[in-house]
Amino acid sequence: MGKGGQRPFILSEDKKDLLSGESYAATILAPEDAWMAKLDHEKFREDVHEIGKTLSAQQGPEDVAHLGKIVWMSRLCSWIGFATMWYAVNPLSIFLLSLGTLTRWTIIGHHVCHGGFDKCDKTKRYNRFTFGVGSLARRCVDWLDWMMVEAWNVEHNQLHHYHLGEITDPDLVEHNMAYLREVDFSLPVKYAAVAFMAVTWKWWYYAPNTFKQLKANERRRKGLPQPGNVTDPQTFDFGWLVGGGDHTHFSGTEFLVRCLGPYFVQRFVLMPLPFLALGWPSYARALVNLFFAELATNLHSFIVIATNHAGADLYRFEKHCKPRSCTFYLRQVVSSANFACGDDVTDFMHGFLNYQVEHHLWPDLSMRSYQKAQPIIQALCAKHGVPYIKEPVLKRTWDLVKIMVGTESMRKYPAAYEYEPDLVVEEAH
Repeated sequence: MGKGGQRPFILSEDKKDLLSGESYAATILAPEDAWMAKLDHEKFREDVHEIGKTLSAQQGPEDVAHLGKIVWMSRLCSWIGFATMWYAVNPLSIFLLSLGTLTRWTIIGHHVCHGGFDKCDKTKRYNRFTFGVGSLARRCVDWLDWMMVEAWNVEHNQLHHYHLGEITDPDLVEHNMAYLREVDFSLPVKYAAVAFMAVTWKWWYYAPNTFKQLKANERRRKGLPQPGNVTDPQTFDFGWLVGGGDHTHFSGTEFLVRCLGPYFVQRFVLMPLPFLALGWPSYARALVNLFFAELATNLHSFIVIATNHAGADLYRFEKHCKPRSCTFYLRQVVSSANFACGDDVTDFMHGFLNYQVEHHLWPDLSMRSYQKAQPIIQALCAKHGVPYIKEPVLKRTWDLVKIMVGTESMRKYPAAYEYEPDLVVEEAH
């Protein structure tokens, strides 16, 4: 007998392939998937929709003021890091420079570009249609990073959010790491590869991949065919530095000049330049601090971003679904993981990505709204029997690593238990 006097779940060998978890074609639900057969999809959609409407209606000046507080916290990190980086190579400057860069992206740029303040910011300063887009000057003032804001808006806001857990989701870790998962290398070698990616991924993977999706989107709008498979991950090609490399989806020179170049010049040329007035040692120390801060902000962002949708307890999906449908809302919950949350300091350190479930349900709300929504949604999921993952970020990081190296796999949501009215013909795999 199992726990509580229950019989253990046993399935004969000839039916194991029908058990949910490893196949979209499964017809028998494993115990951890039993909730699927009991879910009232329409009631779940109605409840989530009503909560979202209420939260949206409550947004106002307090949300803008909260954003202003976060902006100043982020600026102070960058300013103090900058002011101290010349004196000595030290962990404080490195940490603050790293944190300032992280939070400008994950909190400010992220939520503004989703439209979280379009309705409540009457000054239009933090508006998705103007923030960081339209010119290099706007990008430098609002949010300058390795990625272009226009490219991020396509890759993240459109493709990731509305294809979550599908093969057309450009951030589906299990799919993107297929080579590392399947290659016949020892685990220590695979772990070393993960470590390299963790401290370089913004320029090595994310910048070229988002730029590829931007160029693909431009071709789609012009009715032009794609020169290659846009679902395959695009990484940095060192051949671009000497005029060679892979130019299938875009020109390497254009990528270096438009995408990486502005941030590199600002960060590693102009930023340490004033300290030359104090002598070469001060300049060199500033440059070393900036180098280590770059490694640190890559690692920090890897931990709080790549972990959001990877783990053996999260689902991926075979088919595409309609936006804001029952299935759409369900997928945002069962393919996302939250971390510790509840106060501005904790949330700031997590880049406000610790409300991933709530953010994916309503991408166009403010950070303050997610703080209010989190306990409500957790209780709602318990009411409907829907799994709601909230665990420490380092535990989720280990779950991510296991997906990356192939020792674990994500669960495949059985097609037989999808809500048919919500599905579209396009397959997701």
